[in-house]
Amino acid sequence: MSNVESTQLLVSVTHRLFFSLVVLFSLALVTAIFLADSRHVILVVVITSGLIGGFVGLQRRLKELTIADLQLISTSWIYTCLSPLVGGILALLLYVLFLSGLLSGDIFPRFVAEEIPQVGFSSIFNQHGESYKDYAKLVFWCFVAGFSEHFVTDVISRFEGEAMKTLQKSSVVQSIQQDATADTKKEVD
Repeated sequence: MSNVESTQLLVSVTHRLFFSLVVLFSLALVTAIFLADSRHVILVVVITSGLIGGFVGLQRRLKELTIADLQLISTSWIYTCLSPLVGGILALLLYVLFLSGLLSGDIFPRFVAEEIPQVGFSSIFNQHGESYKDYAKLVFWCFVAGFSEHFVTDVISRFEGEAMKTLQKSSVVQSIQQDATADTKKEVD
């Protein structure tokens, strides 16, 4: 494929990405306006930040993609939107990690429960940032989740590794306890 054809593919994909971004951002903006007074507006902000991060990340990687990948993206709306949609999902997962306190520190947002505690899954929506800075941090990190999919998947892998260590320690402790119980029974018999 010639440089001219390659450049035309890049332009075609860039136009597709721009159009998709405008459509998805417009839908998110309209949704946020309708939910402005709702506690669910934060979900729209989280997912939209991840989507935009996904679009920017994909745009940044365009020159590294193979011609076959560029052709696929230039002819398929699904492939055009796939990376940004994954970014939105990862941003939502990151938000859950922040709410749970599993991912915390000075550079991450902090959330506190509403004054009227609720029980059940809906209580996840009764959280708010401690200050405006926490919302700014949330938007930034959700953008990063979409921009660099590896960031969230690496965090997940870290938690997976820690969970495996905990399970192994738990299995060893249970095995020791079972052996001790068996030894005690043998002594009693």
